[in-house]
Amino acid sequence: METRGLWLSIVGCLIMAALGFGFSHWTGSEAIFLDGVFSLVNFVMSLVMLAVSRIIRRDADRHFPFGYASFEPAFNVLQSMVILGVMLMALSSAVAALYQGGRTLDAGRAVIYAAIASTGCLAVYLVLRRIAQKTGSTMIEVDAFAWMIDGILSAVVLCAFALVWRFGDALGGWLPFVDSWMVVAMVLVMLPVPARTLYRNLMEVLLASPPIDIQREIRRAFRDAMVDIPGQNWSLSIVKTGRSVYLHARILLNEEHQHACIDQVDEWRELLTERMAEFVAEQEFDVVFTTDASYIG
Repeated sequence: METRGLWLSIVGCLIMAALGFGFSHWTGSEAIFLDGVFSLVNFVMSLVMLAVSRIIRRDADRHFPFGYASFEPAFNVLQSMVILGVMLMALSSAVAALYQGGRTLDAGRAVIYAAIASTGCLAVYLVLRRIAQKTGSTMIEVDAFAWMIDGILSAVVLCAFALVWRFGDALGGWLPFVDSWMVVAMVLVMLPVPARTLYRNLMEVLLASPPIDIQREIRRAFRDAMVDIPGQNWSLSIVKTGRSVYLHARILLNEEHQHACIDQVDEWRELLTERMAEFVAEQEFDVVFTTDASYIG
């Protein structure tokens, strides 16, 4: 299902990029050109994403002993940086145009483009969002956000160009500046979305702790799993990378169990692994039993 979603995104981006560049040449609109560039960037990134989606399914090996899950947030960081770069270049181009007297455009043709683009982008977004919810793929989730941004940009262009088309004469000398101001407004409104995505995935690449709500849920589950394990204290380190969660638990044994045999310790470990299976696979969950209180931290 994830692969089908990626191919939908690839084909959709290619169509939208061709549509954007064609209509930008036809209408002279920088806002439509920005839309086309955004779709072209998404097309290239979707091709890379398809390769990454295959890589992260590989098993751990000697090169990546903890698996390939980190490729997913690393790709999301790259994609977010590219999107931010495109937005900032569009912003600088629009500001330069404002100082140079604006741009003329054909609002009627631009309305036709914006109607087609906004409908298509939002339709793809809805399909990808459903796939992301079913698969838990953060790559599809980020890609769906990109389609949402593109769809909102196109919808804003549609509304603005429709008003210009209907009431353009009333704008007088301000008419050439409409297109550039639309680009500035679109960039400023949508900039926080890729910025948040960049920050969140960069934290995963750097092996930072996951959001506090995820930590609380996992710690609550671990506390419940410890109900009949003879530990007088414990600590739990949590790292989330892509769709994988890594846990490292240190458990301080009670005094009466400090000389437990290895078979007993293995039994406790298997019991904890079984109870925490909702969050992690066995190879992603390390459990250490100790009698040294300073090791708990």
